[in-house]
Amino acid sequence: MASENLVSVTFTDEERAQLGEHLAAIESILHSKCISLTPEERQEYARLGNKSENWSRKVIDYMNQQPNLTPAFIDLDETMNDYEARRALQPIAARGEAVMDMLNDTMMLLGSDLYHSCIAYYRNIRLLARQNVNGAKAIYEDLSAQFPGRPSKK
Repeated sequence: MASENLVSVTFTDEERAQLGEHLAAIESILHSKCISLTPEERQEYARLGNKSENWSRKVIDYMNQQPNLTPAFIDLDETMNDYEARRALQPIAARGEAVMDMLNDTMMLLGSDLYHSCIAYYRNIRLLARQNVNGAKAIYEDLSAQFPGRPSKK
């Protein structure tokens, strides 16, 4: 039995074009400003969690209030640039994450709907092939390759 339809989504050609254009604009802006790391590189760098984020904000405040206490080996201007760029990207990244969550959830539900429909079709074809319905056996043999660990019952 096929399960209920979890989600029903369609996009017009105009909507797909708009999404493509908007994503291209975002990519164009971020491409020259953002970095892509490999999974191995991601392991090498420190991350700011909530506690370290607040602590870093305090440090930046102290550096600005009393720059004479900042060691010479710290480039205060570059540190401030990093701080301001991170502050600018945080709300954008949060919105991007929310959009990605929405996309991933929708893709999951669409995939589940699709898989259940395909499994229902496959089971029906298997039944029709066993009943020697014309054309069903070739389809069943082709589709059964998806499940190689399960020998067919004869």
